[in-house]
Amino acid sequence: MTKGQIESAVRRASNIFDKWNDVAGIFERDSGYYFEILGVIEDAVHCGSQAATRDFKKMDSEKDT
Repeated sequence: MTKGQIESAVRRASNIFDKWNDVAGIFERDSGYYFEILGVIEDAVHCGSQAATRDFKKMDSEKDT
């Protein structure tokens, strides 16, 4: 997958989340929790792209701090 394809997938997933959140109203936009969940969604997209390409690399969120 290209960088552009992954970025497009992240935007798509974020838009799907925003539509759901607009209805559910769980996360206030521009709050810390909102940005945290967007980060989790982005990581999930990257996990999926890694699985599709069998190119597994640890993401920052998986590394020991």
